[in-house]
Amino acid sequence: MRRITLSIILCLLACLGIQAQNAEQQKPKFQPIQMILDSDFGSSTDDLFALMMLHHYIDDGLVDLKGIIVDREGEKNAGIVDIFNNYYGHPDIPVGLERNGVKNPRCFIPYNGICDLKDAQGNPLFKRTLDTKKLPDGYKLYRKLLSKAEDNSIVVVAIGFATTLSQLFESGGDEYSGLSGLELFKQKVKAVYIQSGRFEAGDSLSGYNMRAASKQSAIFYSKFPEKVDLIMSPSNIGDKMNYLPQDVLVDLSYTDWNPIKSVYTNYTCDTGQRMWDTNCLVNAVLGDNEYHLSPRGWVTFVDKGEMSEMLFKPDPNGNARYQMPGDSYYFMEKLMDIRRHNRINKYPSRYSIEAPQPTLLKHDATEWAKPRTQLLIDKYLATAGNKLDPDEFRTVFQPIGYYGGNVTDYREAEKSVVDELYTVMLDRAARTGKNTMTIITGAPASGKSTVARKLNLKNEGLVYDAALSGGTDRLENVIQRAKAKGLNKITVVVVYNDILTCFKNSISRGKNSNRFCTIDYLMQSFEDSKGKIEWLQKQHPEVTIIPVSCEGNNGGVKVSVDEAKKWKYDISEQEVNEMLTTELEVVNSGELWEQQLPSLVGNLNAIPNLSARNKKLAEEINHRVEELLHNRN
Repeated sequence: MRRITLSIILCLLACLGIQAQNAEQQKPKFQPIQMILDSDFGSSTDDLFALMMLHHYIDDGLVDLKGIIVDREGEKNAGIVDIFNNYYGHPDIPVGLERNGVKNPRCFIPYNGICDLKDAQGNPLFKRTLDTKKLPDGYKLYRKLLSKAEDNSIVVVAIGFATTLSQLFESGGDEYSGLSGLELFKQKVKAVYIQSGRFEAGDSLSGYNMRAASKQSAIFYSKFPEKVDLIMSPSNIGDKMNYLPQDVLVDLSYTDWNPIKSVYTNYTCDTGQRMWDTNCLVNAVLGDNEYHLSPRGWVTFVDKGEMSEMLFKPDPNGNARYQMPGDSYYFMEKLMDIRRHNRINKYPSRYSIEAPQPTLLKHDATEWAKPRTQLLIDKYLATAGNKLDPDEFRTVFQPIGYYGGNVTDYREAEKSVVDELYTVMLDRAARTGKNTMTIITGAPASGKSTVARKLNLKNEGLVYDAALSGGTDRLENVIQRAKAKGLNKITVVVVYNDILTCFKNSISRGKNSNRFCTIDYLMQSFEDSKGKIEWLQKQHPEVTIIPVSCEGNNGGVKVSVDEAKKWKYDISEQEVNEMLTTELEVVNSGELWEQQLPSLVGNLNAIPNLSARNKKLAEEINHRVEELLHNRN
């Protein structure tokens, strides 16, 4: 069969149904939630944690955020949102500002002063891109966003005052739509998740946000459309979720440059701050199964100023429900999820988990990793996208001594965390409605990452890029676990390169990153690759196999499965001699520093069936390395 370059591989993949899979994937059953956030930034910090989590949901493809409404008067309160949007990488989100709302409302923590923080050079500490003086009024931004939306498509998360929403309800037609605000809302909004009420026995108060703007709250509830779902998070839900300031600072100990940490280090935040607002967001994004919800009914707001009440009347035809309390574990689980998000480092650095530790190797490294598993996973996920690459993941062990050249010292720790990481990434793909996965496998330094880049797999549910050496057990485990999570359209891209080119690639890579592949490990991976394609055909006929040859670093060409079955995995005595000769030349070149030498050489005694001349060459390499290390010490 004629060989074809990777530049046109995607055309050929169509013949194997890959483009059909991608086309189907581009129209998943799950669609990102189209959301507008409405919040009273500038007082309680639970708004900040909700906004932080929302940015992560955007990164995960769960939310399409149309805009943010700041319903507490004051340009600096909008400036806070601008800081967060820039810090978390979404600076273009439209922002509207309330200019006729609650006058001088109570301010529990006046944290909008972070807008004025400067660095050592006198520049603003956090990047800003908005001119807050020119922001549209909140209700006008609502009208603009709703006028562009499809019918019954928008979810509003309202975790502040009802001031802007009441203004929207009372607004008339304008340049965006001839409809009144109420009609526009009724036509475009499908659900509102709002922080309000209590609904406990003997307590029918409406909650601080509703009482502080009681007149506007009365307008909102009296005019709220019957066909729009209303899901309320009462105050008593967040009351049980106390994110202590010391815990916040522990969770952000990996960095000094973070807007939430700046709030907690510049202001007194031990005011009994509870996590009320996050519950509306989590419920809206992750669904009703995340909370215990009441039966349906109707809610009535009774305006009594500071003593305003919200009354709930059960009715299976009603549009309203509210979150009900769970046990202590339930509240702890919700709080730990907020903490998990807070630990995700958007700007990872070498020591982003904690300060450098004394060097920990092998079992000690595994013991260090166990209690930090979620932190290590969050760090990797902050930049991983949809790709799981154990080699890239291993860099999370840099604080305890991993430098690339001591891979074997971290294999055990890596496997202990990657197993859980794989579960998390499978769950994330399944949650977004994606059912496709591509596994890219082949010998170390064969060109797998190059092939992955050229295939442009950013829309796959998950990409697993790993040698998966050790027979077929690891590959079988990866496939079975993916299928169990619903990722049942699986493609295995098998990458081949000749062993001499793999070894030379490993040396080049090692000089730059210290990540060498030793001769004994490389030979074992070639042995493990024998019969893998035949095994896949027999064991998993439903899996699509794409063989790609990178032999001689030719750029990568797709070949037929029959051609791939003829790939050479047996290693000759002459090839072993050439690798050993090359290795000796590198050792004698003086280009490597002392820590790199053992990483390059590995265990030459583990190479099976060495000929007499190759055994002599291996002994010469070992002796030369010992001599160099002794001289340098």
